[in-house]
Amino acid sequence: MQEHFEEEVTQNITLDGYEVLMCNRPFNQAFIDSKYFKDYGVDVMGHDFMNIAFMGDDMPVLNRGDIVSWQYYDDVYEVQVIDVYKLFVKGLDIQYYLVQLKQPFLQ
Repeated sequence: MQEHFEEEVTQNITLDGYEVLMCNRPFNQAFIDSKYFKDYGVDVMGHDFMNIAFMGDDMPVLNRGDIVSWQYYDDVYEVQVIDVYKLFVKGLDIQYYLVQLKQPFLQ
């Protein structure tokens, strides 16, 4: 299970200019399902991954392969969308993005 950023930190994170509901700390590709290494655009020589979640109507509309900005406080990183999936959790619609950083994350 990946560790998530704390709520105070999450308030300072955006994806494509949208505030996130949840964002886990970057994790190594060893934790990625093997299906993502075929036809999903994963860069096997690339950098870490993150799951980023949104809830409600205020969220970006992104597709697999899109490259967008992920902002952590004042630092801006490029990420590539690897997968998009929706969950229904306790009556709430949650949209998740699996993204891969295009450069190393320096915290």
